[in-house]
This record gives sequence, C-alpha cells and structure tokens, in this order.
Amino acid sequence: MCDVTLRVGDERTPIKAHKYMLSSRSSVFHTMFEGSLPEKGDIIIPDVDKDTFRDILKYFYSDNITITNSNVQEMLYTADKYMLASVKIECETVLKKTAKSEHATKALQTGYQYHLLALQTDSLDYIEMNTKACLLSEHAISLSKDCLELILKSDYLDCTETDICQFVLKWGKHQCKLANLEPSGGNMREALGKILYLIRFPNVEMNFFSEAVAKSCLLTSDEIISIYQSHFGVTSKAFPSCLRAPVAIRQTYTINRYEQITGPMGTSGKQSLIFHSDKDIWLKGVVIFLPCIQPTFGGLHALGDYDELSDGYSNQLPYRYDQLTNYISVINICIRIMNDISEEKIHENQQTNYGPNTGHIWQMEFSKPVRIHSTRDYIIQMDDIGLQTYYGTECKEYVTDQQTGVTIKFKNSQVSGAGTDINQGPFAGFLFSV
Repeated sequence: MCDVTLRVGDERTPIKAHKYMLSSRSSVFHTMFEGSLPEKGDIIIPDVDKDTFRDILKYFYSDNITITNSNVQEMLYTADKYMLASVKIECETVLKKTAKSEHATKALQTGYQYHLLALQTDSLDYIEMNTKACLLSEHAISLSKDCLELILKSDYLDCTETDICQFVLKWGKHQCKLANLEPSGGNMREALGKILYLIRFPNVEMNFFSEAVAKSCLLTSDEIISIYQSHFGVTSKAFPSCLRAPVAIRQTYTINRYEQITGPMGTSGKQSLIFHSDKDIWLKGVVIFLPCIQPTFGGLHALGDYDELSDGYSNQLPYRYDQLTNYISVINICIRIMNDISEEKIHENQQTNYGPNTGHIWQMEFSKPVRIHSTRDYIIQMDDIGLQTYYGTECKEYVTDQQTGVTIKFKNSQVSGAGTDINQGPFAGFLFSV
C-alpha cells in the first residue's frame, strides 16, 4: 500500500514508502507532500546514496538507527537535509570520539559545517593541547577558511608561531591549487584574507621569516619592515606580538571551599558534587581530603586499632613502615568529571601515600586539563575509598578567586553518597587555569 516512489542516488534506485510516515517524521517531507505546492509523481533524491537512505527510512518506520565511523558523514548530511534532530545528536556522539584524536581538525570542520557546537568545542580543545600533531594531520590542509580562523584566534596553541606560519603557507598553497591558481604570495594573501593578521609574525623565527615569508611576497614591504623592527623593540601595528601560552604552562590557581578541617568522616558509595564556573577555565586537578590516621608513639601502630579505624580495609592495601614508627599506606583515588548530559570528560586514577605524617589534603593533578565552559554544569565524582577521612566543614556555596575573578558555585548531587554536600565533604578545592 505504498503511495510514493523515491528515486535515490546517482542510479535513481526506486525505493517505495508511505507519505504519511515520511511526513510524520520529517518537516521537510511534510512540506513536500502537504505544503501549498505538494510534489506529485516520483521524488528525485540524487544527493543521498541508496544505502544511507534505506537506513534513514528504517529509522522513520522503527525509530532504530545504526551510526558508525564508516557511515556517520553520510548520515549527518541526510539528517541535516531532512531536519532529523535526534539523528544529528547520534551522529555527534560518534564524531566526538574522533574529536580527541589526530582527526580533530576533520571533526572541527564537520562540527562547523553542521552547527554542532559541542563537537566544535571538543575538537578545538584537543587541537589547542596537541596543536603541532593536529596541524600535521592529513585532514588539516582541507580546513575551511572559517575553521582555520577559529584555530588562529586561540591563545592556547601548543606549538611555536613558526610552526603555525609553516602550516598557513602550506594551507595557502593548497587553496591556490584548488582554485587552479599559481601559488604566489599575492594569491595566498587573497585566500587568507583578514586571517593573515591573526598570525603573530613578530614571534616567528627570524631565519624562517627571512627565507620563507619575506621572499614569498605574502606581505607588503611596509609589513615586512615592521616585523624586522619588532625584533628591535618597535611594536608592530599590523600584527599581534603577544605569545600564545599553552594550557600546560599557564599559571595554576587554587580555590578552596572549606573553612575548617575535621574528622574522621565515614563515607559510603560514590561521593559527588555539582559545580559551575562563571568563566571558561581549564580544570587541572582537585584537592581532596586524605584518610584520617592518628600518629603513633613508642612503636608500631597496632594493626587491630587500624582495622577498627578503617573498617577492616587495611588488609587489602599495600603498606610500608616509615622509620619503624608510623604506618604508611597507599590508596587509589578514582575521579570522574562529567558534563550536564553525563558525558565523561576525564576518568583519572592515581595513587598516593597517606599516614599520620602525610597531612590532611592531597592535590591530585590531572594527566590532562579539562575544559570547563561557563554555560554548563559539571559533576565531579569520586569512588568510595572505604576509609574514614578528614573532611571540610563550613564549606561555601560559591568561592571567588581574587586574582582571576573566577567564581565557582556548588550544588548538591543526587547521586552522592552519605556525607557529601555543599556544606561538607571530601572535595577540598580545585586547581585551574584561565
């Protein structure tokens, strides 16, 4: 009882369907069949291959769809064409896995093309921390002018300005080739347009600038002279000279959320807290409270006493004796950071020593910074360590760092175990950069 035939792909493969199902699932098809000028006869769809369209048709009828790395680009194009929001979200989820790899520039281009803001953000975050490797990727040379501009605007790029300049020259020559133009300085300058002035030429190595840039005729004579003068203290009016500072070397600030320390505190289940920053920051680590162990005098700590204090977990932990007087143990800390749609941003496992002389808190620095955006809530979660710990009291619902002006607010998490909320708990503070 099909009432419409769709001719799909270059070969115009006939695929039959029901207008009602197509119209109910896509506003584009609804307008096509029920609008003021409804389509009659066969529908020609030349820009979607038959396999992709069959998968989309299956989604129309069953609400089931399978998206993989091999078909995600075609699926995304089709979902965008027919305004299928849920399919675009599924595609974005798959693409986010490539955003944090050598394919980050390709993911950035896709995110920009289809207005997938989260994918753009994840891709650019990865590029900022792995700039040189990403610019050497086979996909980087195919970046659009707009996406190249997004990268060059960043102050966080982890490479030299010479590396950036080398890539831009390579990109400019590629654009000339695509347009069947001679790769001259004038043509490359035309391809770059205003983004030429995002390159910080005063920071490019003098030898490379003289041999590769000055001789290419990419810049005017006055611009070239201004770059040479900048090496002798004269500020260039055309090009910025401030250094890009990668996240790894930016100053780290600490926000503490507690007024006093006490203990012991017994915990159960995962410890969790929601936080929100009023500015974009890079979260570099978390300050947590250590297990609560009392000093010993005149000999070894009695194992029975320690078992009582730690609820019997001591036999499961490696340990050593420090100068035959104090019991020192090793504990594993597992931290997760998730965004407001439960996407895991980092999963960090580290070990640290604790004992009577190791202090109350420990600064856990992450293996890589986590980008925290001011428009979203995030959840920090710590696995149950099975030990009684010190904890902070009189904690603040929000804390402002006086040096940066960053304010971080805290909210209770519904999945948190007993004892962790905005007033107290094991999370002593955060380490971050701006």
